[in-house]
Amino acid sequence: MGFFIASKLFWLIFAPSHFLALMTIAAAILLATKFERIGQRLAAAAAVLFVVIGILPTGILLARPLENRFTRPGWPSHVDGILVLGGGLDTDVLKSRAAPAATLAEARIVSAYELARRYPNARVVFSGGSGAINGKSGDAPAAKYIFGQLGLDPSRLTLEGRSHNTWENFVFSRAIAKPRPGEVWVLATSAIHMPRSMRVAERIHWNMIPWPTDYLTADGQFLGIFEIPKNLEIMDAAVHEWIGLIAYR
Repeated sequence: MGFFIASKLFWLIFAPSHFLALMTIAAAILLATKFERIGQRLAAAAAVLFVVIGILPTGILLARPLENRFTRPGWPSHVDGILVLGGGLDTDVLKSRAAPAATLAEARIVSAYELARRYPNARVVFSGGSGAINGKSGDAPAAKYIFGQLGLDPSRLTLEGRSHNTWENFVFSRAIAKPRPGEVWVLATSAIHMPRSMRVAERIHWNMIPWPTDYLTADGQFLGIFEIPKNLEIMDAAVHEWIGLIAYR
């Protein structure tokens, strides 16, 4: 739990978009004080950072190697189980609106359902507790709702709702699924998250076939200039995964 809280507090400050906002606020405050010169330098640094991560498609360049590391193989001849990792399905919106939230992570559910339909005897395990420290609801209830919308037989679905991060996703899910030697399991998670996820799967000796979903980039895509909200979003996601790979190592 200590690592979880520390990682969340670190990211609250050092996510590129957050850090840019904090630099801008600090510069504005300093410009109104006797430390005006420091404020000017900080404002100039914030402007450069804004160009690098907001105007230029730097995030795409960082994200693409992660998303390219694993590709979907051909359809396996047999699948015993499908593990789906949560990622911001926002159960709170579901509770409030009685409808799922708008989120890329829903693509994981759709891809997992596609697998489940092709392999009718495969178990489906969804792993997604809350990744927030503010009491926000986890992903499992929203996942159950969306799988139900798609028509998955509820008896095939197992929900893991205690995990806070990727490591706990796998540890808790394995304790529930109890995979046996020789079983074929498929992992559905976002393409950018797949390298870290596969590394954890290997670490706990759970053989997985990668099934990446919800891509953020396309091969040959460099058209991101002045797409500021998108560039900031992809930059945050890419830096988060690169830091996660280092931290998990």
